[in-house]
Amino acid sequence: MSLSMREGVEAFAPAKVNLTLRAGAARADGYHPLDSLVVFADWGDTVIAEPGEGLSLSIEGEGASALAGETQNLVLKAAWALRAAAGQRELGARLTLVKRLPVAAGLGGGSSDAAAALRALALLWELDFSLRQLAEIGSVVGADVPVCVHARASRMSGIGEQVAPLAAWPSLPALILHPGAALSTRDVFTAFDADNPAALAPGGLPAAGGLEGALRVLETSGNDLEAPALRLRPVIGEALALLREMPGARLARMSGSGASCFAIFETLDAAQHCAGLIQRARPDWTAAPVTFGGAA
Repeated sequence: MSLSMREGVEAFAPAKVNLTLRAGAARADGYHPLDSLVVFADWGDTVIAEPGEGLSLSIEGEGASALAGETQNLVLKAAWALRAAAGQRELGARLTLVKRLPVAAGLGGGSSDAAAALRALALLWELDFSLRQLAEIGSVVGADVPVCVHARASRMSGIGEQVAPLAAWPSLPALILHPGAALSTRDVFTAFDADNPAALAPGGLPAAGGLEGALRVLETSGNDLEAPALRLRPVIGEALALLREMPGARLARMSGSGASCFAIFETLDAAQHCAGLIQRARPDWTAAPVTFGGAA
């Protein structure tokens, strides 16, 4: 995050990737208990907050058209929530979202944008809120916002509001592949519920100091939403098959509720090489070589 004395505050909103995602049967309130190992990529959107009257939002970038006409953007919801928490109704800002991540892609883009808005506005408005307090405020905006406020390798549980940063987890070279299909999280969970899932058993806090240790941890768990998402969007299977045949890919699976998938490699050079191969084979898909950040 960077601060400019005249132009306001700019905050990065990284792609959120679920390396693992276990889900249980819906609670009485309709929410599903989750247990997920979450990391953040060095690829994402940007939120810019500048002094202004009232609260306004403009959207730019290659992904802006997908959000055209949206009146309930999570960036504005986060701004309203933060202003309410501060108890200062006179606070205002001009917000700009530079959208690069695909929408409805299982990368937590909206939640990460909201988290970035909270961090940027807290600086712009000179509010004395800790990250923990911003995460609590973010929980009223969306279940994934708290983990995105921290934006570091974490275990996410509850319905997303319980965040435990990992003490030992490596940075991982990877490739994110989006096959161009949007997928509603609500629809995926509806398909998941049709399978009559069991209650979610509690899990432990994973730890790994290097690539091989991380792969061993990841091999013990998968993504419970992958099968229902595949039924809704078979193209996800094509994306996974393509990733798994890439030279040097060590593990490939779907992120979140889809449709984005990822593969882990030993080096970023290998991920970049495979991104080029995929873009030539499927120019209509998005292939982004990235690094997943580890424990801070």
